[in-house]
Amino acid sequence: MENVVLYGAGYVGKKCYQNPCRRFKIVAVLDRNETLYGTEFAPDVPIIEIDEYIAKYRACNIVITSYKYEEIIKQLKSLHIYNYRVAADLDDSEDVCIGRDICHENWISYLQEKFNKEGMEILEIGARNVAGARLSDYFSRANYIGFDYYPGENVHVVGDAHELSRYFDKKFDLIFSSAVFEHLAMPWKVSTEIIKLLKVNGYIFIETHYSFSSHERLWHFFQFSENALDVLFPEKFGMQCLKKGCCNLLEGKFSEYASEYLAGRRVHGLYCHSAYLEKKVKEAENLSWDDISLLDVVKSTRYPKPKME
Repeated sequence: MENVVLYGAGYVGKKCYQNPCRRFKIVAVLDRNETLYGTEFAPDVPIIEIDEYIAKYRACNIVITSYKYEEIIKQLKSLHIYNYRVAADLDDSEDVCIGRDICHENWISYLQEKFNKEGMEILEIGARNVAGARLSDYFSRANYIGFDYYPGENVHVVGDAHELSRYFDKKFDLIFSSAVFEHLAMPWKVSTEIIKLLKVNGYIFIETHYSFSSHERLWHFFQFSENALDVLFPEKFGMQCLKKGCCNLLEGKFSEYASEYLAGRRVHGLYCHSAYLEKKVKEAENLSWDDISLLDVVKSTRYPKPKME
């Protein structure tokens, strides 16, 4: 495991120290205020200043955990210290929920445990094996059907998800998709098609991209936050949100070719994947978006107030 020195003993430094996904060992912290970091929750980690780092810890890389990272980088460069990086924790967003059990690494096993049972009717949208895994293998006890726009391995029914309900004369206990919704030209139409095919007390699971590189163009239409997925399946359509979240934090910054005032600036709150699990609790009288108002989808939330208020 890599030994590093944190630069910054404040809130982000503490979060970095406590991060269970951390893949390095913190051997010291560059800061002048021991009460913020060392005394409060890491008494085993010494608090040092830059001269001590140069004398004793120079072999260790520096991980910057301060929002003043631009000033710190200038200081380090002036001292000919170049073995530094900015902590990914600075890019995290406190108001984004991380759905652990339905996150990218866990959702398949989560659905398998819950739905791989005799008599379960399961439909996967976008089932063609393009990534080396047949998800039908995880549902060997259930009645699994793979649906895709093109024929291929793991595909039982070929068709257009925008007209999904016309391909089936039965309803399902689980309908799920992964890396599909970003390629749907009219996802609001697909959402109603999915709901039509879902049994009451049946489940929908969707994983898609919140932030990701452009791909499969010209058919890369949307990117979704977990809240956007929630909007697509409103309570007025008989749906109930059970879990939602994002995962796989990205480190990003504007390139040198961006507008001058943006070039080089870091971009915070980028996550690769968003996921959503919902349950159909009743049949809706009318699955029409014409009958959906803004309040039906934003619920009790409101757009954040301007800071001046």
